Amino acid sequence: MSNRFVASLFRFVIVVCFFSIIASAHASDSKPVAEIKTDSYDFGEVFEGKDVIHDFIIKNTGDANLEIKGVKAG
Repeated sequence: MSNRFVASLFRFVIVVCFFSIIASAHASDSKPVAEIKTDSYDFGEVFEGKDVIHDFIIKNTGDANLEIKGVKAG
């Protein structure tokens, strides 16, 4: 192998390592983003024993998985 080939191979490996580091850094920047148009709903007068239902639409606009681990009434 010539010195020129070894130097070119070394430069190639350095460039590949550099881009791998950059790509992994950007991958760790990814995060979920929960988007909800309305975060409350007025059920009006509710009588005891009566079920009330409302769907809240949550959209993940981020670039990682969104996990909803708990929901509670406030």
